[in-house]
Amino acid sequence: MERAQISREAKRTTAKGIIFEIERWSLSDGPGTRTVVFLKGCPLSCWWCANPESQSDRVQIGVFTGKCIDCDRCAEACDKGLALPAVKGGFSGNGPCRACNRCVSACPSKARRRMGEFVSASEVIKEIKKDSIFYRKSGGGVTFSGGEPFRQPEFLAELLATCKKAGIHTAVETCGLFNWETAADCIDLIDFVMFDLKHMDDRHHRRLTGASNSLVLENAEKMARAGVDMVIRIPIIPSINDSEENIRATAGFVREKLDTALGIEPLPYHRLGLTKYAALGLDYKLSDISSPDDDHIQAICHLITEERVRCFSPGSRYQKESNQSQLTRIK
Repeated sequence: MERAQISREAKRTTAKGIIFEIERWSLSDGPGTRTVVFLKGCPLSCWWCANPESQSDRVQIGVFTGKCIDCDRCAEACDKGLALPAVKGGFSGNGPCRACNRCVSACPSKARRRMGEFVSASEVIKEIKKDSIFYRKSGGGVTFSGGEPFRQPEFLAELLATCKKAGIHTAVETCGLFNWETAADCIDLIDFVMFDLKHMDDRHHRRLTGASNSLVLENAEKMARAGVDMVIRIPIIPSINDSEENIRATAGFVREKLDTALGIEPLPYHRLGLTKYAALGLDYKLSDISSPDDDHIQAICHLITEERVRCFSPGSRYQKESNQSQLTRIK
């Protein structure tokens, strides 16, 4: 074997990355029953993000006030004098937390939680393969979500390549804000993509997510041309991005620019991550907004189909139609 090839092999088998969760038995993150690996780090800071711990690319300590019993064991365990009981603020403010985990281990009430872990690709693959039998029976596989998976391209590429070699179906959920050239090796290994479009108006997109949507839309077009089975996802946040103008603009973009995409899936907004904002000392900007009801989502689907784009109902399943080579979503 040539030296350059040996070097590439060594590099590929030593990739490490940072994740914050591995979820099993998911039925809403791609075809079939899936294991979802959540990679840490995201270029966006969406107001409605359900996983605020996904945004930072470093390990964090979350402090949950409702579980704190004010025993001071966290403070006693911290050799830097930084940790305080959650009911006293969680941290002293005397310096940056190193996330050494001593306070987490010392807490008897689980009021402190380590968010994020550096792991090797082989460690993640070991967990993924535990559910292989369920992938085969359901037509499922593994989904890499985030955060933004493409922010860790070497780590993601090794995970995808190993899954493909093992015959495991691969999917990625992306916010679309990534460097295409850096991610190219990953994209060649993906079977299915869930591509998020938050808002079509760049001014609103900047305000709501902290970044322009120009590269997001450019990458969506490139993904469509790459021939990867793709569903466009829109998080539906009442009064934020659910206007008829934005829904029709999104559907029109999909129809005109992403003609190989399978369709659009509206994702109802929820507030399940609210406690994590407080645990990380972050403000939640949408606390006065409720989740859309079924009628609201159906109205969104009606607008999408009026634009001659297929609308996928949340919670439906993926399968192939007999007259189509691509995956199609049906109820």
